[in-house]
Amino acid sequence: MKLYNTLTRTVEPFEPKRPPTVTMYVCGPTVYDEPHIGHVRSAFTFDVLRRALESHNWQVQLVRNVTDVDDKIIEKARQELARGQKSEVGSQTNSADLKQLCVDVSQRYLRRYHEVLERLQIAPPTVEPLATEHVVPEMTDFIAKLSMQGVAYEAGGDVYFAVRKFAGYGRLSNRSLDELQAGVRIEPGEHKHDPLDFALWKAAKPGEPSWKSPWGEGRPGWHIECSAMSTKYLGDEFDIHGGGLDLIFPHHENEVAQAHAAGKPFARVWVHHGLVTVRGEKMSKSVGNFVTVDEVLQQAHPDYLKIFFLKTHYRSPIDFATERITEAKKNWEEFSRFFQHFDQKAGGVSGGSEVIDVADQRKAFEQALADDLNTPKALAVLFDLVNLGHRALESGADTLLVARGVRDTLLECGRVLGLFTQGLSDEPAAVLQRVQALVRERDEARQQKNFARADEIRNQLQLAGFLLTDTAGGTLWRRKA
Repeated sequence: MKLYNTLTRTVEPFEPKRPPTVTMYVCGPTVYDEPHIGHVRSAFTFDVLRRALESHNWQVQLVRNVTDVDDKIIEKARQELARGQKSEVGSQTNSADLKQLCVDVSQRYLRRYHEVLERLQIAPPTVEPLATEHVVPEMTDFIAKLSMQGVAYEAGGDVYFAVRKFAGYGRLSNRSLDELQAGVRIEPGEHKHDPLDFALWKAAKPGEPSWKSPWGEGRPGWHIECSAMSTKYLGDEFDIHGGGLDLIFPHHENEVAQAHAAGKPFARVWVHHGLVTVRGEKMSKSVGNFVTVDEVLQQAHPDYLKIFFLKTHYRSPIDFATERITEAKKNWEEFSRFFQHFDQKAGGVSGGSEVIDVADQRKAFEQALADDLNTPKALAVLFDLVNLGHRALESGADTLLVARGVRDTLLECGRVLGLFTQGLSDEPAAVLQRVQALVRERDEARQQKNFARADEIRNQLQLAGFLLTDTAGGTLWRRKA
């Protein structure tokens, strides 16, 4: 297994520090709005990485955090307060309800995030810590340790990390302090000594969520939560830290600085995925190109979206367009058609040894994933397999036994990619049963030379949107494209 390490900027062999366990921390969502396809790409990327690692017989301990206290969540709560909406607990909102509204907002959108991942059959993490449940003592203790090390200072009730006191700052993002200094300034209300310094603790503001600390009432900065929670659950040194490319700076750079300054070796490998764009622009509500997962799944089987992601390498950006979802739909329908045709021929037959040899394809699939999770190449192997399976089913002789090896390999490899977990057809079961019954009746009519009835059934199925193909191996059917 080889992975691209952002820290070293090379694809390098991966071995867990404590095999067979792989420890992995992934930055999860800030829950203040509906989950969009950028959130799903992140969760799906690391779900596939997890599956690929597990296919090496490693046991993955995955921690994915939830940011449930943040400026965006507070702003969302303020907007709801201003509109005079009722909170989910039923109390009329007023100025004293802002804290409760922040809880309502974060819980509401965390539920929506979980619902989306469940619809996509993306496995939950081993641990999913909430930031609000780890402010005291984990984050406050971490900040206190940085203060004792002399790399953090208090100013006006806030606590800042002194960037220039940490010699390695900028290594992860490959930037010098001079580059970072350009264009940075101290915002009004900030008390930091240097524009590059970042907040570890923010003094409480009226009505906002806050916790007690040695520096007074307040709340943590965004960056400290991941340093504190990752090391709490995975130890001071762990194998993989993941997230989007947009998190490299400042979020992950600051995480590294905090952890190393506190004497923690921290993440050994940094894995970052490309962003989802719409018409070449990063997805954002402010520019009107925000695409929710619900909007996509209203018209698409979950596997269409997954194939859309898999066809682009995880480190590359991917531009969303409905045409690309349509293209992924056609790819998935080829898989579905093969599985349907296999089942049409199965007829209760099982066993046998005359299966096609797909060892080369399986090896090619495994090599593709081992090469920095090359899902486009791995997916291409599955396309080759399904074509092989179609030819086997249409050949006539021992077709079921020949195709069984293809089918089993497709299922096993496909599920490493997160595919085929929600059925192998998007046709309702009642429709499948009715069509299959008519096909069997037609086959019997043909055997009895009742060609008029056979033609009648063919016409009936065509009107319903199904095409029949008479092959040496028997009748196969599929829905019209």
